[in-house]
Amino acid sequence: MPAEAAADAAPPIVALEGVRYRYPASPDWVLRGVSLAIRPGEFVGLVGSTGAGKSTLCLALNGLIPHYHRGRFEGTARVGGRDTRQATVAELSATVGLVFQDGDAQLIMSSVEEECRLGPLAQGWSRAEARAAAARLLQTLEVAHLARRSPRALSGGQKQRVAIAAAMATEPALLVLDEATSELDALMVAKIFEICARLNRDLGTTILIVSHEVELLARYADRLLLLHEGLLLLDAPPREAFARADLFERAGVRLPQATEVALALAATGHLTWPTLPLTEEEVVAGLRRAMSRGGQ
Repeated sequence: MPAEAAADAAPPIVALEGVRYRYPASPDWVLRGVSLAIRPGEFVGLVGSTGAGKSTLCLALNGLIPHYHRGRFEGTARVGGRDTRQATVAELSATVGLVFQDGDAQLIMSSVEEECRLGPLAQGWSRAEARAAAARLLQTLEVAHLARRSPRALSGGQKQRVAIAAAMATEPALLVLDEATSELDALMVAKIFEICARLNRDLGTTILIVSHEVELLARYADRLLLLHEGLLLLDAPPREAFARADLFERAGVRLPQATEVALALAATGHLTWPTLPLTEEEVVAGLRRAMSRGGQ
């Protein structure tokens, strides 16, 4: 069976059915009946404006909701086949690695190496196994030279790469990045996306990344989830998703610049696109084809 068909046949690593949640003392539901499935090996982007419920959805995947943030939780969330109501946060951490927006909030050890050994040791790995896992991930994320440095002394991009290494050290099947690139410069954002793509491609890690970087999501994601006011408005491949400009406008999320240019040109009636461009290269290629036909 081809690898793609096998992935489609595999049980979903994330299965949410009618998930609703509101925080303690809040009268408003932050998630309002979210249902979705993510298959092993997918690279999924999650977009939405501030307050859409993106971070809350991420917290529901590793058990922090409902175990830490009590509130009111309804529906069913299964991750790695486990009901998040029944599994503890520690148990779910073997399946889910979660990286937050603020690296400082989750880096607590005195050295980078210790930070990356912490998860494996907490799950009962031997010291030799934990040391080997830490070394492997630090090498993969190109921060092995920082192993003995204090996480507090690192740059923002270095902290995020260390946070990803620490989250991946226990080899979780799912890596969730919640706005983990929002405070980084453009070059480092691109680097983090490349690293996630490499983990996805080489290790088969399922990626769920919350980001406003729609240009990079257009290049890397297999699917896009559009969340608005706690509702899942759209779940589709990027080209199909971005074609629904009306839903993105409703949700207050911009389209990739190349797509906006393509739609504006199409609106003039002078240019049609066989497929909606998502990148600058695709727009330029389409313009060249149009100019070539016009010159004949």
